[in-house]
Amino acid sequence: MYAIFEDGSHQFRVREGDEIIVDHRAAEADDEVTFSKVLLIAGESGPLIGAPVLEGAHVTGKVIKTVRSKKIIIQKFRRRKNYRRRTGHRQRYTKVLITGIVAPTS
Repeated sequence: MYAIFEDGSHQFRVREGDEIIVDHRAAEADDEVTFSKVLLIAGESGPLIGAPVLEGAHVTGKVIKTVRSKKIIIQKFRRRKNYRRRTGHRQRYTKVLITGIVAPTS
């Protein structure tokens, strides 16, 4: 059984036990998170397709940790103007372990 859900303009295809990386959330390790915008659930009895989402379906997960991506450097430079700016950025993400997929009860 697998599900496709949307979170922050990204779509994820997950099974129970998968680890995914989503946009940063203000959650500590071992906190529960719920993704309610489920677009599709497929199993042995065939797929359930939402229009656009499945009402009553959700995917639950457990926060593993917060991770940071590789640092990127941004440089701005204008020749002959004595203008130089150098900044960096590290995006934060949250790593989630999928613990359950709940189908709608209809």
